Amino acid sequence: MGPPPATGPGRGATAAPSGGPQEARGPYDDPPTDPFGFPPVPAPAAPRPDAAEAAALAGAFAVDYLSWDEDDPARRGRVLRDYLPTPGRDPARLGWSGSGRQRAEFALPGLVRADGEGRVLVDVRVRVTPYRAVGEHGPDPGPDPEPEVAGIPAVAPAPTGRGWRSLASSWIRISVPVVAEGGRLVVDAWEETLGEEPAPAPPAPRTSDDPSLADDDPLAAPGSAW
Repeated sequence: MGPPPATGPGRGATAAPSGGPQEARGPYDDPPTDPFGFPPVPAPAAPRPDAAEAAALAGAFAVDYLSWDEDDPARRGRVLRDYLPTPGRDPARLGWSGSGRQRAEFALPGLVRADGEGRVLVDVRVRVTPYRAVGEHGPDPGPDPEPEVAGIPAVAPAPTGRGWRSLASSWIRISVPVVAEGGRLVVDAWEETLGEEPAPAPPAPRTSDDPSLADDDPLAAPGSAW
């Protein structure tokens, strides 16, 4: 007797898996769709500003930010606008009450640290000289045109001004947020509170017959600068 007839698949054939016949699939058919969907592709991270360039921008901004002159507030707005990412409200009053006079002389940028994607914070120390009003002051009625000089304007007023006297200098420390936008570095300061609030304007001098002046008030001391 010969061998029993074969009951399985012939040579080269593939046995169908258990559970019933399945539809044949060609080599170029799409794979079955995942019923739960595919995970979202994360967006590329925003580039982080170069530390050296961010420090240079933050130092320049800090000097302009901590300078002001109530006799020429528009100049401050024109200068600060170039640091900001998009045109918006007038930045002349950014971090400033609108009164007084102060001149920032130079800045020392320090630590640069990441603050989220594409944003860094630069620690900056700035030496500033405040001024006290000692007489009538205001914009000159007919100012001479400024001579053409190299570079771009800064906010810092002139070292001396009519009706103002300079006081002792001090150091102020602020953190400046820097981001990359539109192919350049800008200061992200619209919603930031940089440093401390500007000091209020000095009160007007009081005389000895002022009933609100106490006997032990230091303002009553003869020769007082205030």
